[in-house]
Amino acid sequence: MRFWFICGLLCLFFSACEKTDPSTLPFTKIYDDQNGNRSFTPLAIAKATLDHGYFVLSAYDGWRIHLMKIDKEGNFEWNLFLPEQYVNASPSILTIDNVLYVVCMDPVQVDTRILRIDEVNRSVSQIAHLEEVTYPIHAHYTGDKLYLLNAPLSSQMMGIHEVGQALDTVVKGGALSISMNVDDLLLKHMMHTGTRWPFYVHSSPEKDLLCVNAFYNYSFSSVFMDSDLQFNGVINGAGLEGGLLAMAPLGQQKFAFARKAGDLVLFNPMLAINPSTVAMATALEAQGDAEIDPTKPVILKDVTHQAVTYKMLIASTRSNQLVLKLYDASGKKVGSRYLSKNVPIKACDAIQTPYGEVLILAQVRVMGSFNRIATIKLTPTNLQELLQP
Repeated sequence: MRFWFICGLLCLFFSACEKTDPSTLPFTKIYDDQNGNRSFTPLAIAKATLDHGYFVLSAYDGWRIHLMKIDKEGNFEWNLFLPEQYVNASPSILTIDNVLYVVCMDPVQVDTRILRIDEVNRSVSQIAHLEEVTYPIHAHYTGDKLYLLNAPLSSQMMGIHEVGQALDTVVKGGALSISMNVDDLLLKHMMHTGTRWPFYVHSSPEKDLLCVNAFYNYSFSSVFMDSDLQFNGVINGAGLEGGLLAMAPLGQQKFAFARKAGDLVLFNPMLAINPSTVAMATALEAQGDAEIDPTKPVILKDVTHQAVTYKMLIASTRSNQLVLKLYDASGKKVGSRYLSKNVPIKACDAIQTPYGEVLILAQVRVMGSFNRIATIKLTPTNLQELLQP
C-alpha cells in the first residue's frame, strides 16, 4: 500500500507527475528517482539555450551535484549525476554568451572549477581551473562580468573575485575580514549538513556597485563594494543572529530587501539606502511578516505581466505553504496568494518564462522523509487573477 501511495505522488526515475488541486495553483510537478535514499536540495533553475526547456541544478547526498533537464511543460527529459570530483555547486546556473555554466570545486584541492553544460551531448566539461579561488560559495554574472564569492577556511576572510572574459583567470580581487572563526559554519553550509546561509552577490542596475552578503566584522552583513572591489559601505547584521536574507538593487540607491530579526522576517519592497555609510540592519525600516519561516530562503525576482514589471517575493510559511506577493514600482503590494498545501515545502528559485509564466523551483518533503525537487508553474491567467482586487 505504501508503494502505491508513493507512486500516486511520484513517477520513478525522475519522470514527472502532475497534481491538480482546486485549492492550489495548477501545474505542480514533483520529481523522484529510482534510488529512494537520495535527498535533493534544489539550487537554481535556468532557461535552456537550444530549446524551450529548462535546467535545474541541485545538491544531493550532501554536496554532490545533480543536473536535470525538463521541457517547457516541466516534464522530465534527462538528468546527470556529476562525478565525485565536482562538489559544492554555487546556487546558480550562469548564462554567458548563450552558453550555460556551473561553478563548483574539487573536494581534494578545494579550488574552483567552472563547468560548461553540453546540452546536445547531455554532459558537462571542465573549461577552467582557478587555483587561487578556494571554497567558492556563490557566483554572479552581471551580463558582462563574472564575480565569485569564496570563503577559504582557516583564513577568517571572505574573498570577492572578478573573472576575465575567457573565464580562466582572476583579473581583480577584494577581501572582507570576518575577524572570527566561522569554519564550522562554512563547511556545514557547503556540505548541506547545517544552516544554509543566504550568501549572494548582486550588482546595481548602473553596474557601479556590488552588494555582497557575507560574514564580515563579527557579523553576517551586507557589504557594498565599488567596481574595484573595494569596501564602500556596510549594513551590519546583529552578530550571526540577524542580517539580510535577500536583497534586490532597484537602481538610484533604492533597494528591496528582507531581513531577519530574531524569529521574525521583515520586508521592504523599496527603501533608499546610502551605500557609502555604515548602518545596522535592525535600523532599516521594514514591515514584519510573522507567517514567513526565517530558516528558509526568501526569493526576490522581477516579473512582467501585460508590459508592467512587478517585484515578486516568494517565501515559505510556518504552515507548510509558499506565499507569493507582488509589488508595483511604487512599492505597493498589489496581489498575494498561497501555494501548495499540507506538504513541507521550501522555495529555492524562480524564473519567468518567455511565455509570461512564472516557474518556481522548490523542495518538497514526501512521506516525511524524502526531500525531492518540485516545480510550480503560474500561467499568465494565474498572474492576472492574483492582481485582481
